[in-house]
Amino acid sequence: MPCCPGDDLVLLAALIAISISRDVDTDTLNLLGSFYSSLGQNLSTIAAKRQQCDDSSKDGTKK
Repeated sequence: MPCCPGDDLVLLAALIAISISRDVDTDTLNLLGSFYSSLGQNLSTIAAKRQQCDDSSKDGTKK
């Protein structure tokens, strides 16, 4: 993904959230919010582990 300012991503996320929220009921919004939070946490965990593996391969250690 190309580097772009963080405020652009915040604005994009807000616009998507507002757009989705107009078309679904409250229960569905809660479910989607929980799902996307879980998805984000899992992606962060995977990224952290990849970074750790990348760092260890650069310095020649295994973690």
